Amino acid sequence: MADSAPYTKVAQLRTVAELRERLAELGLDLPVDYTILTAEAGSPLAEPIDIGGFQVGNRWCIHPMEGWDANPDGSPSEYTLRRWRRFGLSGAKLIWGGEAAAVRPDGRANPQQTLAIESNRAGLAALLDEVREGHLEQCGTLDGLLVGLQLTHSGRFCKPNDKKTFEPRIAYHHPLLDEKFGIDFEDEDLVWTDEQLEELIDQYVAAAQLAQEVGYQFVDVKACHGYLLHEFLSARRRPGKFGGDLAGRSRLMLEIIRRIRTELPGLMVGVRLSVFDFVPYKTSREVGQPMDFEELIPYDCGFGVDEENPLTYDLTEPLQVIRMLTQAGVATINLSCGSPYYLSLIHI
Repeated sequence: MADSAPYTKVAQLRTVAELRERLAELGLDLPVDYTILTAEAGSPLAEPIDIGGFQVGNRWCIHPMEGWDANPDGSPSEYTLRRWRRFGLSGAKLIWGGEAAAVRPDGRANPQQTLAIESNRAGLAALLDEVREGHLEQCGTLDGLLVGLQLTHSGRFCKPNDKKTFEPRIAYHHPLLDEKFGIDFEDEDLVWTDEQLEELIDQYVAAAQLAQEVGYQFVDVKACHGYLLHEFLSARRRPGKFGGDLAGRSRLMLEIIRRIRTELPGLMVGVRLSVFDFVPYKTSREVGQPMDFEELIPYDCGFGVDEENPLTYDLTEPLQVIRMLTQAGVATINLSCGSPYYLSLIHI
């Protein structure tokens, strides 16, 4: 089906001039240079940066992604290996996860997502070898290269067995997301129990230990884009110690981090965090429209949003969480927002 969206996509802007023209049309003050400032000319992106006491050689970063091209057992395919080699060839000195690796098979967002479990030890080692070999080929040295592995559970958006079939495990019943994705609001079997979460914490720690033993220098405890740890940050409706107030809603993520920091000294921890999470949007190819939320005011199922107007953000709690992460010894935080599963994509 042809794309009929009545707005310009970033990918359609092929030149700097086109981008600058579009920014001017929108009245946005976002300076864009016509030429790239090289390292030789003093580009600030070529400067080193300290992360957790490690001197990263430059400020280029490969952000984590979900390649979804691993083998069904979670081991890397030729395409996964090729991508990681290209991460190294890029010359970027910070490889932030490179790949979202699920800490258990049923936590995958796609049946071809890679796994951070013992049976895939050799696969994780192969990915690390590829990025290092590519980087050595490009740069002649591994000095200043920092490589981590992103650890994830997809929660509400698990698809471990079929690319078209959700098998959700949720933090709580969200009235709008349950409606949008066809979840029975009365089905409590989909909601994690506190006892099951204690087991999940152990699995995160085991995955982090595996990453450290393989040779990764840090792990990213993923808390973004509607996946499980991010969803817990909005779990005001959840009873018990993993819900309710901010201390409860952040407990799962912070306990994972504290356990890793305590039990695996020398392994740095990063967090990719969605700092706000608007009302879910209706499915449409037109300009996005939020789902009806008026009856839910004050809005108690979002994170980083104004309870009286959840189409605007309120960073009070996200800033508190960032302080908590810093106090827990997190070395670096990668900020994102929202979720591509239920929010309109941002176009300019």
